[in-house]
Amino acid sequence: MGWFGRKQDDGRDGHAPSLVALAQRALAERGLETTVEAPVGEQPRLVGTDGRVFLLENLASQVHGESPSVQADMVAEHFDRMIQAYSEPAVEDLSADELRQRIRLRILSEHSSVASDPTDLDYARPFAPGLVLGLCVDYPTMVSTLSGPTLLRLPLGTDELFALGQLNTDDEPVDEHAEIAPGVFLVEGESLFVASKAVNLPALFGAAGFGTVFAVPHRHLLLAVPIRDASSITAVQTLAGLVVQVLADGAHGPPGGVLSPLLYFSRHGEVSAVSGFDDETGAMRIEVDERFSAALEQAAAAV
Repeated sequence: MGWFGRKQDDGRDGHAPSLVALAQRALAERGLETTVEAPVGEQPRLVGTDGRVFLLENLASQVHGESPSVQADMVAEHFDRMIQAYSEPAVEDLSADELRQRIRLRILSEHSSVASDPTDLDYARPFAPGLVLGLCVDYPTMVSTLSGPTLLRLPLGTDELFALGQLNTDDEPVDEHAEIAPGVFLVEGESLFVASKAVNLPALFGAAGFGTVFAVPHRHLLLAVPIRDASSITAVQTLAGLVVQVLADGAHGPPGGVLSPLLYFSRHGEVSAVSGFDDETGAMRIEVDERFSAALEQAAAAV
């Protein structure tokens, strides 16, 4: 993400401050003095005198391409929301009723527990190759991912939290739900839980007896092809092209980072990966396994 720490190069202002400088200034104006850390192999981050760490990667993707003045406003608004979030009650202090309203189920990369997001996800449940199901609390100003130790201190049991989280994620609003190509559906929105709706595909697309191929490139987007007839394989090919396009768009990548670059096939509660990448060219290829092949044959024969 080369935009960090350098001047904007869009021809509009040759002396535009870097994101790091904008962020430091915004925090200083709000009484938070910070220093810059640049760990080897990672993007710069700000560390407050009180020990709080401010990561900038997601913010960079939000402001990329905007004019310097708009960037400054967006950075200021971002830290206003973040500082307000500090006044939210700790997860452990929420009542059972508050948890029931705020808990959300979320699809996460199984590699989420890394240096940039060290949340302990030992309780997470498998969903698909490379993906797991975790739990989040949705505050008005932020989303907090639950850690394993925190989960044990809550007034509701793990199974109940997963069940309630599923229901609440199903109810999350979306901005667009449309068929964007023959047999290819898009579900998109500002909510961080749009992609996580893939856990309950029938709630979006109705019963799909032959299964559904879907993709969750990033947290705000779900693409899907319910298998209906022999033409569905063409729709799946279109879906693959769209995923490649989404992953290639933008200098800073998808908002929040890539959730998964793969296509998945879901049927009868079982989810498998049905795509891969060529070792030499890096091109995506569709991999028709036994389950997927059987579904296509059955769909074609049913017409």
